Amino acid sequence: MAWDDTFDAAADTGHQEPIELIGTNLRLTGTVSLGRFGRLTDFINASSGYLRIHDARLLHHSGEPTDLELPELMVNQDEISFIAQGQARELGAATGFIEPVSDTSVEHRKAREFVLFTPGHTLTGKVFVFGQTDLAGFVDSSDPRYVPVVDATMRSLTDREIVSRYAFVLINRTQMIAAAEMDGDGGVATEDPFGR
Repeated sequence: MAWDDTFDAAADTGHQEPIELIGTNLRLTGTVSLGRFGRLTDFINASSGYLRIHDARLLHHSGEPTDLELPELMVNQDEISFIAQGQARELGAATGFIEPVSDTSVEHRKAREFVLFTPGHTLTGKVFVFGQTDLAGFVDSSDPRYVPVVDATMRSLTDREIVSRYAFVLINRTQMIAAAEMDGDGGVATEDPFGR
């Protein structure tokens, strides 16, 4: 029995999490099985290759559902810009950035407002980072691959009228083409430049 067989078998059991998956050319809803993992963040960051989506429903770029429904769909993780959830289940544990320090408890991280750009979208939201982390340190890191963002607003770059709000998003670092902190001193900005 190969490791991949074991991992796939585990992925088909366990708690089902509803998700919305957004890429440059793909948008859909469905569920993923967490298997042996307790959190979506852990499951996504531990997997590689194709992500198995159950009960997938293709969406128009505006977010409206299409008639295409598939019982199972495999999606290449390299093509995923971000994975979103309307209701967040893991806000207290959303770490977003791993930096070697002696005490890595959530209390030593603070939520900072970022604007993040993917090839097709902008995301504004809060990322939990260590207080001493600067913008360059955040964007240069490769771990974790998917960064948790809370209280996120997504806007399409091709149609600014398309706006979606999510309680929780996992943004793929490999799809993150630009990032800025909303306010230079590391605090939360008082005004959103995108009029959120």
